[in-house]
This record gives sequence, C-alpha cells and structure tokens, in this order.
Amino acid sequence: MRGVMRGFVVAARPLYLPGGLLLYAIGVALGRGPRDGAAIAAGAVVVTVVHVLTHFVNDAADVVTDDRTASPTVFNGGSRAIQRGLVTPRELHLAAAALAALVLLLAAMEAAHGLPRLAALHLAILVLGYAYSGAPFAFGRRGLGEVVTALVMGVLVPVAGAEAAGGATAQTLALTLPLFAETAFARLSTAYPDLAVDRATAKWTLPAWLGERRASLAFGAVALAIAAAGLAVAPALPRGRPVALALALALRLALTLAQNAPMAMGTYTHPHAGTDTDIPNTQHTITIT
Repeated sequence: MRGVMRGFVVAARPLYLPGGLLLYAIGVALGRGPRDGAAIAAGAVVVTVVHVLTHFVNDAADVVTDDRTASPTVFNGGSRAIQRGLVTPRELHLAAAALAALVLLLAAMEAAHGLPRLAALHLAILVLGYAYSGAPFAFGRRGLGEVVTALVMGVLVPVAGAEAAGGATAQTLALTLPLFAETAFARLSTAYPDLAVDRATAKWTLPAWLGERRASLAFGAVALAIAAAGLAVAPALPRGRPVALALALALRLALTLAQNAPMAMGTYTHPHAGTDTDIPNTQHTITIT
C-alpha cells in the first residue's frame, strides 16, 4: 500500500501543480464583485484535483510512448511511476475515477447553493481535463492537446477563479488572451523534446504534426502572441492591478522557462531515468479509437 501511495504522489507530478493554482489566482484577482471564500476554496480544490486527474489519465494512456522515451526529464516522458513499478495503469484509472467523483460532488453542491455558472465551469474543466488523454477523445494524440490545454488552463481556470470571486464577464474572458498564449507556449515546450518518440508511437502532438523546423517557428509565433495579447488587454485591466497581474504572468513565464529550457537543451535528466524498471514496449498496448 505504501508503494502504491508513493506511486500516486509521483504520478501527480507535484511540480506542475503550482502553475495551475497561479492561473486560478490570477482569475480570482480579476473578479468583479463580493468574494465568496468558500467558492474560491472549492475552486482551488477543483483545479488541483483535475490537474492531478489529468496526470493520472495521461500516464495510463501514454504508457507505450513513455516506455520508449530514451531521455525522460522531470517535465517530459511521463512521471515514470508506471515504469518504476510503483503503480499500474488500472490503479491510476481507478484513482482518477475517484477524483472525478469528488469534482462532480463539489459541482453539485455549487449548483445547489446558487452557483450554476461556477458549477458548469468546473464540469467543463473536468471533462476537458480527462479528454486530453482519455478515450475516446485523446485530444493529446490528435494534434489538439496544446489547444485544449491552453483553453482549460489559460481560459477556463482563470475565468472560474473570477466567477468565484464575484463574477466573470466578457471582459474577463478577453483578459485571458495572454494566459491562453502563455499556456500554449508551455505545452509546446513540454511536447517538443518528445517529438521523435511521439511520432514513432502515433501520438500526434502539435510538434509531432509540424516537425522540428515548423515547431520551432511555432515557438516564436506563440511568444509574439503572448506579448501582443498582453499589450492588447493592458488598458482593460482593473484599476490598480496591471502591475500585479503583469508580475503574475511573468512568474508563469519564468516557471515555464525553468521547467522546459533545461530539457530543450538536453542538459536535464529525470532523477530516476537511470533506475527505471522499464517495461518492454511489447507489454503495453494502448488502442485509441
């Protein structure tokens, strides 16, 4: 049991979780009315739980691809929890189902307490978080994973934060443009080092579809989009908050660069890369229909 619990902790990828909460906190800062402390706290739980659920489903769905990742890092090649024998795909799916039940319960309570829009946002985050890797959708294998991730983390998560903090508006949605672009940049950065093995296992991430040269150009285009979107929405930011929100976005970018620059340069390896009990590729077969 202790080994399985350790496997769940590893598969949760704790280093990623603060980034999602930061995006949620940015949304809370954009709220336009009286703040509901209970709703804000429930939203933070939903964001974290769905983030963990997404990682669990992703590890289980990508087991064949991760088996063949030659140089995994902390941020790509999966958590290695399955490859190290700490947990099985079935156990991760069961844990993900339990986490989904918790989110459904919280959403039902929100709807019952007069917060139907917040409940709907949390349900959308749950469904799309699962659909990133989970069958039959598996958006991450169909060239849509980067867009779905950016939509969930860059738009729905901060909008849910704003809704819990007094209400989200159309202006709130517009203010998420730089967050959408930044999250897309983060996802591209994470997927790029796995380009070759993703192609070999028919996991068609956007970099795998584009190829090395066009994927590199996409980095530049998205980076410019972040700057352009930030400049475009700056005048619409609530009075007294542009500096704070700019610092929060800068922190998100710093997290992205800290996570992905070392692996993009090939200078960072997973702490357990040399000790994985890697299971041969033939033992893991995943079919996406």
